[in-house]
Amino acid sequence: MTSISTDKIDNPAATTTHNWPLVSTLFVLFAIPGIPAIFIVLGVLAGPMDSPLLVSLVNARYFESPLAVWVHGASGIALFLTVPLQFSPAFRLKHSQWHRVSGRIALLSAYILAASAVWMHHFLTPEALGMRYIGLIIVSLGLVMAFTLAFYHVLNGEIAAHRRWMYRAVAITLAVVTPLFIEVLAVFTLGQVETFRPFLTQLLYDYDRLIGLVINLVIAEWLIRSKP
Repeated sequence: MTSISTDKIDNPAATTTHNWPLVSTLFVLFAIPGIPAIFIVLGVLAGPMDSPLLVSLVNARYFESPLAVWVHGASGIALFLTVPLQFSPAFRLKHSQWHRVSGRIALLSAYILAASAVWMHHFLTPEALGMRYIGLIIVSLGLVMAFTLAFYHVLNGEIAAHRRWMYRAVAITLAVVTPLFIEVLAVFTLGQVETFRPFLTQLLYDYDRLIGLVINLVIAEWLIRSKP
């Protein structure tokens, strides 16, 4: 019994939670765009193919400007692989060097993701400069700001503030994922009413990112305030 207690004192990671519910949830949410991004990047690298799977994943226009797709896809994959474990206290303690390195990779990837998202929009849908485009700009700027503030606070040793801004940064990053769940909900509720269907389609097309942003930030603030 004494040796167990001593081990826990000597090794703080042994008594620190891995926070698996949150980490697992983040892996699942980041996987929604992250895993298709892997196939898209590989598909564009391989060039046009007859595979039905790749044809369904890879927009034919991606081959006209593959660099934008590679940059955006690679940065999204990097976030998928680095961000979730940032929220495991035990992992941070046990692998502090990797935590710092992966954090910097995530920071750089977030900047590239935000910039390349705007780049891809101008390439794929240059004519769409309405609310959908404005929503993209707001989310991209918010992403850069949140990750920058998280990095600024950790450089200054303000760990509590760093963690708060990391929650917000992840919430903003996933603002493009939340609309997928909203669309499913809409299809099975108001989407069943034919009168509402065109309105819902246009609403989600124009404002899906902003709606996802608001929902995610509300959840992030709730999580922040629920922490002891």
